Amino acid sequence: MQDKNSHELALFRFSLIAPVVNETYDAYSKMQFFRDIASKTHTLPDGKSVKLASSTIKRWFLCYKNAGFDALIPKTRADAGRPRVLDSDCIEKIHSLKEKYPYITGKLLYQKLVEEGYIKVTSTSLSTVLRYIRDNNLKRNQITPIDRRAFEMEFANDCWQSDTSHGPVIKVNGLKRQTYLISFIDDASRLILHGEFFFNDNAVNMQIVFKKAIAKYGVPKKLFVDNGGTYKNDQLHLICASIGTVLIHTKAYSPESKGKIERSFRTIKDNWLNGVDWNDFGSLEQLNTEFNKYLNDKYNNSQHSSLGTTPKNRYLKDVDKIKIMPSELLETHFLHRVTRRVNNDATIQLNSKYFEVSQKYIGQRLNIRYLPANADKAFIFSQNNVLIDTIFPLKRVDNSKVRRNSIDYSQMNGGDTNV
Repeated sequence: MQDKNSHELALFRFSLIAPVVNETYDAYSKMQFFRDIASKTHTLPDGKSVKLASSTIKRWFLCYKNAGFDALIPKTRADAGRPRVLDSDCIEKIHSLKEKYPYITGKLLYQKLVEEGYIKVTSTSLSTVLRYIRDNNLKRNQITPIDRRAFEMEFANDCWQSDTSHGPVIKVNGLKRQTYLISFIDDASRLILHGEFFFNDNAVNMQIVFKKAIAKYGVPKKLFVDNGGTYKNDQLHLICASIGTVLIHTKAYSPESKGKIERSFRTIKDNWLNGVDWNDFGSLEQLNTEFNKYLNDKYNNSQHSSLGTTPKNRYLKDVDKIKIMPSELLETHFLHRVTRRVNNDATIQLNSKYFEVSQKYIGQRLNIRYLPANADKAFIFSQNNVLIDTIFPLKRVDNSKVRRNSIDYSQMNGGDTNV
């Protein structure tokens, strides 16, 4: 069965071939790109540094092209039989500390990792951390100043940005509720692809907005987001890799990186939010209806100073380059992927809700896919990523009325009925 380590390795493989998938590589040919990538040292999700053959990278690309993201998932664990000295959480923390404190010494960084529980002195030495810092160009004399320049993508859907902003407080059934606006903007056209207010800023709601944006405006080549839990989670990585989108996270403590989406929030507040009486709204539906009117009537169809045209017209200029995805295929890509062991009563649990599966799966670990926003059904996939069954929520009362197969005691112990 697939596990987190397998998915992390598949995402690593996709990150290497993504420029070829999206045709954004700079080399004069695909083979030259593969050779360029092979000439570099890469760090696996478990922290090990490796060199790869160009033929290996090419094979990964062909596998993805023929069978999608699932073809990049290894059949067995990539780290089987090999100790993981620095796990992915520890590596992420090292990079986070170096970004926040560029001139922190290796010894002090090691102490922080120990104090915060990322490593143990008994299992990870100072030299191991110092070696990782050296091999990954994180030493003080290897760090270059941050290069921030104004940029703009050449074509629509080359890159989207997404973020969350606090919305108004509205009164629902007599109670005041804080709202949050999750929005996606196209870098080249400044078009707001989709925005929606929710009562919670979380990964599930963000993915709902992402899916609606794709349904309306196609698949982006890149997605640029911050490091918050809403935007940095395993499922979003898997979704982006599955649809062929490169997921890029901003550097820690660098809000300037997402200037366009931040500027759009300011425009929305100045031109609409700050001039509305929110006491008139009693539900999210009313709020989102009015917001969509503002987007269509004003924001997306008003002259943009830096574009010289409206965001909608600028987006339509590149309509022939847009990659559209059929709705049924889009739903499949946004399914969450988890593994679950089947209980003795032929049930599994998803988000605090029980689902009933066939008795034949009792004791097995199954690959389950589901939409968190739709608790009506889930799907069982084989190890070869083929849909093999659809499962539904457990109905205990209905099961109490099902006739069980009775035991014929006369057939036991040679027919002796007095067993």
